[in-house]
Amino acid sequence: MKIYQIFQNDSDYMTLYFDPDEVEDKLGNDDFVFFTTPKSYASDWVPLELSIKACDSPPMIPSISTWQNYLVLHNSAYQALEGLLAPYGEFLPCMYQEAKFYLFNPLTIAEDLSAVVPGSVTRKGNLLSGIEFEAGKLERVPVFRTKESYISIYCTEVFKELIQSENLDGLLFSANLTQV
Repeated sequence: MKIYQIFQNDSDYMTLYFDPDEVEDKLGNDDFVFFTTPKSYASDWVPLELSIKACDSPPMIPSISTWQNYLVLHNSAYQALEGLLAPYGEFLPCMYQEAKFYLFNPLTIAEDLSAVVPGSVTRKGNLLSGIEFEAGKLERVPVFRTKESYISIYCTEVFKELIQSENLDGLLFSANLTQV
């Protein structure tokens, strides 16, 4: 079983993000924007308004993307993925011009499952330059993060294949699991 790192496809799709000022106004602080350590927000969540921008991309909104260390799902992607992802994190509702979106906060950490191969983690400065996972321990886990790089979202083939079979657009998958 292969493991992939997930990235947003910002060259073909618009970029989804949240305004830090709105986050602070609605949630009372900006921890959600700046802290990457996994934390549940569901109990105090107030739906946020998404912002969308096109840098050098065509004006197309993706059905699924990333923002920071979260997945952002249009309602259609949520309908296709909710059953698979729900046990591994939380869905936080948000909107964009009356359209429903959901932020998926992955709360499953590879180290908590003893899924990082001992001695496999290497760094170049602050960047993760090497990591290996014990795939068998992640067999049922579609998406996860690691204490070595909370900002990265990883997935298994099950997740990647479901994204492809449901024709959900906006993500890129890389077999390079590091930041360099």
